[in-house]
Amino acid sequence: MNKITQLLSALFITALTFNFATAQELKICSTTEMMNKYFNEHPSLKQAYLEQEQASVLADQAAFAKGYKEGDGKSMLPIYTIPVVFHILHEGGPENISDAQIFDQMRILNEDYRKLNADISAVVPSFTAIAADCEIQFALAKKDPLGNCTNGIDRIYTSETNVGDDDSKLNQWPRNKYLNVWVVKIISSGAAGYAYLPFSTIASPENDGIVILSTYVGSIGSGSVTRSRALTHEIGHYLNLNHTWGGTNDPGVDCTGSDSVTDTPQTEGHTTCTLTSSVCNPPIIENVQNYMEYAYCSNMFTNGQKSRMRTALTSGTASRNNLWTTSNLSSTGVSTPAVLCLADFQSSDAVNAVCQGDSLTFTDLSWNGDPTSWAWTFSGGTPGTSTDSMPVITYNTPGVYNVSLTVTNGSGSVNATKTSYVTVYPNTATYAVPIYSEGFEGSAVPNVDWNVRNANSGTNTWTQTTAAAATGTKSVRIVNASTYDGNIDELISPPIDMTAISGTPSLTYKVAHAQKTSTSADKLQIYVSTTCGQSWSLRQTLTGASLSTAGVISSSFVPTASQWVTKTLSFASLATETSVFVMFKFTSDAGNNVYLDDINIMGNVGIDELANNINFNMYPNPTEGNTIISFNLTENKETAITVYDVLGKEITNVYNGNLNAGEHQYSIADKTKLSSGMYFIKLTVGGESFTKKLIVK
Repeated sequence: MNKITQLLSALFITALTFNFATAQELKICSTTEMMNKYFNEHPSLKQAYLEQEQASVLADQAAFAKGYKEGDGKSMLPIYTIPVVFHILHEGGPENISDAQIFDQMRILNEDYRKLNADISAVVPSFTAIAADCEIQFALAKKDPLGNCTNGIDRIYTSETNVGDDDSKLNQWPRNKYLNVWVVKIISSGAAGYAYLPFSTIASPENDGIVILSTYVGSIGSGSVTRSRALTHEIGHYLNLNHTWGGTNDPGVDCTGSDSVTDTPQTEGHTTCTLTSSVCNPPIIENVQNYMEYAYCSNMFTNGQKSRMRTALTSGTASRNNLWTTSNLSSTGVSTPAVLCLADFQSSDAVNAVCQGDSLTFTDLSWNGDPTSWAWTFSGGTPGTSTDSMPVITYNTPGVYNVSLTVTNGSGSVNATKTSYVTVYPNTATYAVPIYSEGFEGSAVPNVDWNVRNANSGTNTWTQTTAAAATGTKSVRIVNASTYDGNIDELISPPIDMTAISGTPSLTYKVAHAQKTSTSADKLQIYVSTTCGQSWSLRQTLTGASLSTAGVISSSFVPTASQWVTKTLSFASLATETSVFVMFKFTSDAGNNVYLDDINIMGNVGIDELANNINFNMYPNPTEGNTIISFNLTENKETAITVYDVLGKEITNVYNGNLNAGEHQYSIADKTKLSSGMYFIKLTVGGESFTKKLIVK
């Protein structure tokens, strides 16, 4: 702004907070609450921040007047390069975004900060002269903090993906060497992303970095073109930029704020793309297209913002001045010659299950050099070998097959083999019978009928056992009494023709499990597929205590006869399907052994009450203000979530509308401002209501 005013005396935790259904609809965020919390913990920083900001404003003005020289008058470097690491927090769902989606986000960042974005031509004439090439670029790290090979992508299996706050910043790499970005499924505040300004991390360096939703990363996969500039915005905050209307999260209120940048016009801030807006100082047009706006049509930074960001990168505050140094670019591998250090690949869109006669396209994902030759081996595939960089392989015979790849260039060669990587299902149902039954008394698992996918490799996966059985002498189990946190293991049925089932089909199965401690949160999920395993629909989730049939047992669990429990799940919506696969997916989380037996699909059986099917849960509970509501729907239903106080008075309506079948999660964010006490959360599904008690500390 031309008018320099005193900024908020606050920590600026900035946030993009847009309704997922309508990208232009701004939601309320918890910036103010987080700001107050931070300064309550660090009261001495309030005045220090104001003094530092005033000094920064004066330095930026001086630098701007000198023609973008740094504060001490030395020449600018042509380009500042910042090493980046993405920490993908996930539970094996769509939040575990692909490498390709991250690469796409890196492309967008480098285009935006170098003024290479295609839509730069759409900048309105009032701002074309000051639209800046910031001479800042970003590169995925090629060496981790220990000097090991990396592609700059760190995948962490954790339930923190459902929280998305400062405690979710797991495995932070040194902030003086890397820009840390944490990608999550949910941010508790309701935001799309947030970052700290440099000075605000002095007392809490562990908070430094950016948290962003997986659906706001890149323009492909779960991302979108509309949401792909969210990280551009958050990195602006990381480099000391405020919103164009000032240091708040409340655009459209008034014209009294300031972003302390010389060439951005006074503005009230915008949440719609009105390019001719001149509310504050008519007829001066406001910079609605600025990346630090909320209008979702951003395509530029100004020269003044460029100066302020580059000043931040030459400041020792929060170690920003070390990121781009020659020594750091070398130690993070960004500036050193690329060397092949790991072979990797994936099949089409990471789908590695097909029907008989279908094809898969394989893509090389090897780190970090560019291969010049490829040698593939495909067991069960046609052709069985290939030297193409992106081969297309047809699988004509049902089975489970390995894939191997060796890549070579001038630096050497590396190879990788993925065991049981491709599953080929028969293109017609294996079973078309009035009742399908499996008691695992026959051949060992995996077998011709039941397939096992062990996402983490190793020996701890679904196997046949004689240690316990609900009936007969055998069952299947996963030995999980040691530490296998995050391991994912899938047990997949043969294809079953539901039209042959006598009556309305239902699934019944017997399960036995124990928690190791009261906080153990092992998870068993039931999925179905009607697409030969290329896509799966979640039908049931049992977690922690809701999965345990034997309470808490600290030793390796072997069930007694009384510790087996029968679960029933309606398959009524699948009654017309001629080829259905059922998957039992187990995710380890500090728990104990799990057993399955007596899996049946039949008609005209009793169904457990709806409450058992929907698995209605809340966590954390008790809470300090936020809690996540989770539940499952087996079919599309009208659903409502309502919060009541102890007197039965409605406090807020969290959701009311139609929901599709599958797993659903909603956050009761700080914006509800629940005071300490007892509340009741009422979940209504298809006219049936269920209520749970919530304690707010």
